[in-house]
Amino acid sequence: MILDAHVHCGLTLPFERVHSRWVAGGIGGGLLISPVEEVYDRYDYSFTDSEYYAKSRQAVHRYLLSLDRPNLYRLWFVWNDFAVPEKGFSGIKWHRHSYEPNYNYASPACEVFIQHAVKEQLPILLEEEFHNTLEFVERIDGRTIVIIPHMGGLNGGYQSLKRAGIFDRDNIFVDTALGSEGEIANFVRSYGSDRIMFGSDYPFGDPASEKRKVERLFEGEELEKILSLNAIKVYGKKTT
Repeated sequence: MILDAHVHCGLTLPFERVHSRWVAGGIGGGLLISPVEEVYDRYDYSFTDSEYYAKSRQAVHRYLLSLDRPNLYRLWFVWNDFAVPEKGFSGIKWHRHSYEPNYNYASPACEVFIQHAVKEQLPILLEEEFHNTLEFVERIDGRTIVIIPHMGGLNGGYQSLKRAGIFDRDNIFVDTALGSEGEIANFVRSYGSDRIMFGSDYPFGDPASEKRKVERLFEGEELEKILSLNAIKVYGKKTT
């Protein structure tokens, strides 16, 4: 069983499209993340929230829960209402880029949300600016797993995070989506193969191509960990 630990899926990107790319790549399941456009207005830097997007988040989360198939995991995409994840979600997506609106990290509701994630041991897929990444990792302080996507490419860069000691922490994982082969190989040489997961970032990356990138680098137990076992370890063995 090969699992793709970074795929976007929602009302604007239905599962049938995702599934066809998985079949073409010999991939049996994976981790589904709502498209950003269904969660907040990424093109309005001053945006905080609105009724429209609150309803949109509810709709896309319901859609993900409606996908009654084996070997699927779902991430709850958090925004500034800091609504607590519903049952059926295996982790949390925390996402923004430098040109996008900000999370209200100072909000008491944000702290309540983080405490819930820690209590429930929900892994957090964190895609943020470099300084926010450092501060968030400190705030979590090892209390639950944090996954850095794209080998850190959109969190300030792999080498910058490595120099900052982020990857030295046992609770920090990475996914390979759109990362370079050099970064992927360097991570395994430096930290071993227990905290790295294959991901494609579909539709921005092709699942089959991203899988072949990993297969060129590893074999045996290391390959099995990266292609499936580590994702199962992080997101739980329940696959419904």
